[in-house]
Amino acid sequence: MDNVRQFNPRDQADDDGFTRLPPQDLTAEQSVLGGMLLSERATTEVIEILEGPEFYRPAHETIYRAIVSMAVRGEQIDPITVTAELTKRGDITRVGGSAYLHHLVQQVPTAANAEYYAEIVRDVAARRRVIEAAERAANLLRSGEGDLADVLDLVRQDITTATETTTSGPTDATGWGFSDLTPVLDGTHKPQQPAIGARDDGIGLFYPGRVNGIQGESEAGKSWVALVSCLVEMNRGNHVVYLDFEDSEEGVVSRMLLIGATPDSIHRLFHYVRPGSTPTPVQLRQFIARIGDLGPTLIIVDGVTEAMVMMGLELKENTEIAKFGRMLLRPLADTGAAVVPLDHVVKNNESRGRYALGGVHKLNAVDGVQYMLEAVRPFGINTEGRSRLRIAKDRPAQIRRHALPGGRNPMHWFADLVIRSDGDEFAEAHLYPPIQHHDDPAEDAAVKDKAAQEEADIKEREGAVLAVLGKAAEPMSKAALEELIPGRASVTRRALTRLVHGGHVTATKGPRGAALHSLPAEGGEKA
Repeated sequence: MDNVRQFNPRDQADDDGFTRLPPQDLTAEQSVLGGMLLSERATTEVIEILEGPEFYRPAHETIYRAIVSMAVRGEQIDPITVTAELTKRGDITRVGGSAYLHHLVQQVPTAANAEYYAEIVRDVAARRRVIEAAERAANLLRSGEGDLADVLDLVRQDITTATETTTSGPTDATGWGFSDLTPVLDGTHKPQQPAIGARDDGIGLFYPGRVNGIQGESEAGKSWVALVSCLVEMNRGNHVVYLDFEDSEEGVVSRMLLIGATPDSIHRLFHYVRPGSTPTPVQLRQFIARIGDLGPTLIIVDGVTEAMVMMGLELKENTEIAKFGRMLLRPLADTGAAVVPLDHVVKNNESRGRYALGGVHKLNAVDGVQYMLEAVRPFGINTEGRSRLRIAKDRPAQIRRHALPGGRNPMHWFADLVIRSDGDEFAEAHLYPPIQHHDDPAEDAAVKDKAAQEEADIKEREGAVLAVLGKAAEPMSKAALEELIPGRASVTRRALTRLVHGGHVTATKGPRGAALHSLPAEGGEKA
C-alpha cells in the first residue's frame, strides 16, 4: 500500500486548478471577439458591457481595444481591417498574427450571442477581482496592524469596489422597485420648484435634476437664454457646464463676457466642452462622472441634432431619440443639475406645433419644462433684439402659473428675452416677465404674418387645383382632388371654394348629391 497516495483536502484544492489559476473562460473571450469581427450589432452590444480589462488574456484585451477604436471612428470591422489596425499599432505579432483573428471568427458559435458571451467574460472577471480583494483582506487581517474596525471598513470597501462594475446598483435606482408613497399620502410632499436660472423678477426657469429644454428657429436666441441662465447661476456661486456641438470657445465665451460675466468667474465656474468625436459608452460614463464631481446646477447641451449625429443616432426615429436620452440627457440629469438641451424646430410653423425637429419623442422625454422660443425682432450689434418664451410643456406644473395665456397662441407666454447691444463690448440681457395688454405689436405682427402666409398658400393651391382639373378627363369630386394634390386638405378645400365662387371652377351635382368639379367650358359656359 506504499504506492497509494493518501487523500488530503489541501492536495485536492491544489490540484483542482482553481486555486492555482484565477477564474477564466478563454472560450467565451474568443467568442466575444469573434462575434465582434463578424457583426456590427454584436460590437455595439459588447461595448455596452465590457471596458477591456475584463479579458484574462492580454492579447484579447489588445484586440478588443483595437476593435473599439475602429468602431468609434466608424470604420468597417473584419479580420482583414483589424489586422491592418493592429499592424499599424505594432501589436499584430503579439496577439498571434492574422491567423489568430481568423481563428476567432471560426471559434464563435454564433455572433448573435455575443452579448451573452460578454456577460460571461464580465462575470468571470468579477470573480477574479473578488478573489484578489479577499486575498488582500486576508493578508491585512493576518498582519494584525491597525484598529479592527478600520480594517473591516477597508475590507468592505475593497470587496464593494471589486464588484461594483458588474452590478446595476440597488433596485430602486433602476426604477424597478416599490416607491415610498408616505410623503404623498401624509401631505408632506412638496412639488419640485423651478430653482435654476431666473427671469428678471426672480421666477426660476428650469427644474433641477430634470431634463428641460429650449427649442426655436435659428437665430431666435436659444443660446442667449442659455447663457443668461448660466450667468445667473454663476452669480449665485454655482458651477455650470456647457456642452457645445454648434459654436466654439471664442463665440460662447465672448458672449458671456458681453453680457457681464467676469473672466475670473468664467475661469472658476464655467466649464466648456466642445466634443469632437463619438465617445465609447465607457468614455461617456467617465465624462458624466467627472461632471457629477463638479456638482453643477445647470448643464446646457447646445445642438441636439449635431449631438445625435455625432453619436450615430437617427434624428427622426423615436427609438433613437429615446436612446439619446438614456445615453446622455438622463445620466446628466441624475447628477442633480437642470439639463437644458437646445434644439431646432421645423421651418413650417403650421406643422410645427409644440415639437422640435425630428421625432415626437423629444418632447415626451422632457420631464421638466420645455420652452418654445419665437423670434420677434432680430438680434444684432447696436440693436435691441427680442424673442418670446412660450411654455410647450410643464410636467411638474409649477411654471405655467407664472405665465400668461398666449392669446391667439395656445402656448402660455412666460418671458421675453431682450438683448440690447451697445457696440461690440457690452450688451444688456434681460428675461422680462410677461405684461398683460391687448395691443401687443408682436402679437399683431405674428397674426399679420400668419394671414399673409395663409393667403400665399391658398393662391398656390388654386393653381394646383386648376392644373389638375385641366388634365382631368371628367369632373372630379372634392375628395379626389384632395387625394391628388399634395399638402393639407384644408388648404385645398379653401382654394377650391374660392375658385368656385370666383367662377373659375364649375360645380355640378353628381351621384348621391356629391359635388363634381370641372373647368368652365370655353366661352364661359358651364361644362
